[in-house]
Amino acid sequence: MQRDEQISRVIFAYATRIGEARETDAVLRLNADMARDLVGADRCSIWLIDDKNQQLWTKVAHGMPEIRIPLGQGLAGACIAGNETIVVNDTSQDARFLKIDSKGGYETKSVLAMPLHGSDGNVIGALQALNKPGGFSQEDVDLLGLAAAYSASALESQWLRAEAEAARLVLRELEIARTVQERLFPQDPPKLPSLDYAATCRPAKTVGGDYYDFIGMPGDGLFFTLGDISGKGIAAAVLMASIQASIRSQILTPPESFSELMGKFNRAVYSFSMQQKYSTLFSGMLDGDTRRLRYANAGQVAPMLLRAATGEIERLNEGGPPVGLLTFSMYDDGEVTLQPGDTVLCYSDGISEATNEAGDMWDEETVEQILRDSAHLSAAELIQKLIAAADEFAGAAEQADDMTVVVLKAR
Repeated sequence: MQRDEQISRVIFAYATRIGEARETDAVLRLNADMARDLVGADRCSIWLIDDKNQQLWTKVAHGMPEIRIPLGQGLAGACIAGNETIVVNDTSQDARFLKIDSKGGYETKSVLAMPLHGSDGNVIGALQALNKPGGFSQEDVDLLGLAAAYSASALESQWLRAEAEAARLVLRELEIARTVQERLFPQDPPKLPSLDYAATCRPAKTVGGDYYDFIGMPGDGLFFTLGDISGKGIAAAVLMASIQASIRSQILTPPESFSELMGKFNRAVYSFSMQQKYSTLFSGMLDGDTRRLRYANAGQVAPMLLRAATGEIERLNEGGPPVGLLTFSMYDDGEVTLQPGDTVLCYSDGISEATNEAGDMWDEETVEQILRDSAHLSAAELIQKLIAAADEFAGAAEQADDMTVVVLKAR
């Protein structure tokens, strides 16, 4: 009866203090203190698993600084590895015992080690009590289970809070990156009497790797781009911003040769991009007076040119490999002349490779038919129709890649 009253006093005393504690480390220290006092031990420690370094380490250890031992070593290691409670009342007779604390003059004679279980049942550590006069009993095992449950719950709560905070910070960074990325798209493109044009970009993730740009040129001309960065996320967004800045700085002086211009882009991207980061890129410059379109296609999906007079579709293929892939890449110039009513459709592979739930990929013949059927639509209306058709084909399948479309219609 006296023993039961003592246990009750210990539990009630620590329950109040544990309830008032706000920091997880303080809760764990109190749990270790409660475990020690519940079983009448001299010391207690809480061991956790360091998978990266293949070690066990003490989150709490009475009378000792942090201790680290190899996984599976010692009585704590055996307890965790075997997922079993271990009671040793004469450590000199157990070969698994490690004399960790003997250098400080402390002698461990008896040990009670109990695994800590997460909510999924997996072992996340161990609670260990040392040196109880007369040795540990089954009753002590039962009592230590209470402290072990408290400790495991506190640890999981701490980890969940840390994961939630990390996720919140990442989401915030992604939101900032997306806002910056959206502002990189042209906000007020020039209005041109000889051209109806529009564009859109719908990222598959919070931050995408596709980009487009419109830059007004002398004589009602227009320079435009559509690109696709390898990879996704913040790294791709940073590279996208760098490429756009490079393009805008180099296009200030209209180029004599598109092959020369693309060569400069390529060397610039190669110099500031990380390894294995590159971009497909279609760049074109339209002369507003003559409707002459000069272009170079650096590995991008070949744009379609619909001839209004004949209904024929040409592909704009001239160019070379993606920019930033090889420092010595060479590019060819392409040139076409647009007639009134002609339509240029540029799109990223998020359109041409849209995939449905069955894993089937959209075919470009459908894109060609949509282009032919939409000759009477405005540039913006054609974009809406194309993306709606891609979405209808994909159905409930998750969008796997960014969808970017640029449309130019000669007047």
